[in-house]
Amino acid sequence: MPVHIEQFNETKEVFPTLKAVAQKDDFVFAATVVLDGIVGQGNKTKIPYHLFIDLMNFPNIMPDCFVLSPADADIKHVNVFYPKLCPKLNKELPFFCIGNIGQALQKYRHLMAFVQGMVRIVNTETRGPRSPH
Repeated sequence: MPVHIEQFNETKEVFPTLKAVAQKDDFVFAATVVLDGIVGQGNKTKIPYHLFIDLMNFPNIMPDCFVLSPADADIKHVNVFYPKLCPKLNKELPFFCIGNIGQALQKYRHLMAFVQGMVRIVNTETRGPRSPH
């Protein structure tokens, strides 16, 4: 089930860049958000990550967070996998590996917790080269 507008608006108060891009009545089916995160590969410089989040089955299924920008060729963060098809946008986009944090966030069942988890993910990275997934 998508996110109820009340929950969405609560989250937007904390994350003002959060925007509904697919909405019907009182439910948000997809959103974008811009979060500052590290470049990666040892570079802690902050850059904006513009993310697309498919909320169609949230919170039962943790959504993929596709990266709209920066461009794939410019991404160094090792937790961003190489592009795969984003069905909602019908194009290939890189996406963040949510990893174990997805399981932890699922118990909270609130968009706020998910976006806060994404803030953590964009600001930390595992070791090693960028993975194809």
